[in-house]
Amino acid sequence: MNKILLSFDVEEFDLPLEYNLKFPKQQQFEFSYEGLKKVLNLLEKHEKQATFFVTASFASKYPKIIKQISKTHEIASHSLHHQVIEYDEQETRLSKEIIENIIKKPIQGFRFPRLQKVDYNSLKKIGFKYSSSISPTYIPGRYNNYFEKRKITLRNQVLEVPISTTPIIRIPFFWLSFRFLGPKFAKPATLSCMKNPGFTNLFFHSWEFNDLSRLKIPFYIRRNSGGKVLRMLSDYINWCKKKGYGFMEFGGFLGGCLTTN
Repeated sequence: MNKILLSFDVEEFDLPLEYNLKFPKQQQFEFSYEGLKKVLNLLEKHEKQATFFVTASFASKYPKIIKQISKTHEIASHSLHHQVIEYDEQETRLSKEIIENIIKKPIQGFRFPRLQKVDYNSLKKIGFKYSSSISPTYIPGRYNNYFEKRKITLRNQVLEVPISTTPIIRIPFFWLSFRFLGPKFAKPATLSCMKNPGFTNLFFHSWEFNDLSRLKIPFYIRRNSGGKVLRMLSDYINWCKKKGYGFMEFGGFLGGCLTTN
């Protein structure tokens, strides 16, 4: 397979609220919107496709750009809004309906905010074909999924595409480790993922592509944000090109699996 599944969570930037910082709702939307435009410019420059997991609240706020993105990239659901604590079938169904009404085409994928547990039977009923809501690792206070499989699995006829981790130690290969540890981690992690399970599922948030250095949030979240992560991702894409790794949307990568489930 040897494909990179590059995706971006597009949501209201509510992370400051976790650290008791005041960040008005309008500012949350605008912050993510500005980062999103930078992401799109980067992908256009490299002529690469990605999957955008969008909250329905963001899509409703900026329907024009979401509809435009859907012409080139895949749009999937990131729930109704980002400040959701537990999976809710009604909200999940509504998120799908709202986004589909905006882009005028069906969506197949779902990612729950903060990679929390989902109800696969519910996702099947709603009409989702795949989910990417599991990080198969252990992070105290966040995830306890060390024994989850690193490969794609079928759950109640919904394909679960886990976030990539390194083998054995299970270091998650996603936005935070990519930015904090840099290419000395990203490149070997990609090589190991290509050996097993055969693909790399790497995701970011649109808000990361703004400068976070002045926000009073943990330094490991501020590190290498804005222009730095843009350059890091650009260099990573060029490295992947040299290695012969292609970039695909989730729907295209899963291909026939989605039509038979």
